[in-house]
Amino acid sequence: MSKSVEVVQIEPLAVRPKQAAQMLSVSLRKFHSMRSCGQLPPAIKIGGCLLYRVADLRLYVELSCPPIEKFIALTEGDG
Repeated sequence: MSKSVEVVQIEPLAVRPKQAAQMLSVSLRKFHSMRSCGQLPPAIKIGGCLLYRVADLRLYVELSCPPIEKFIALTEGDG
């Protein structure tokens, strides 16, 4: 008798810069350039790792990649 194994795919809540760049379809170099120019949602640090919330990246794209100040204002309900 064979047992059925259910594989559950868990979507990450946050990703490292390399995966975030892939999600945005840009090179890692371009991603770092965008970060240094303040063109990306804010990152978080967990245990010394720089991470980007997947929900923030999706919202950033849905809002047509606004400047960070506008993104923060819109996400805080001030926009």
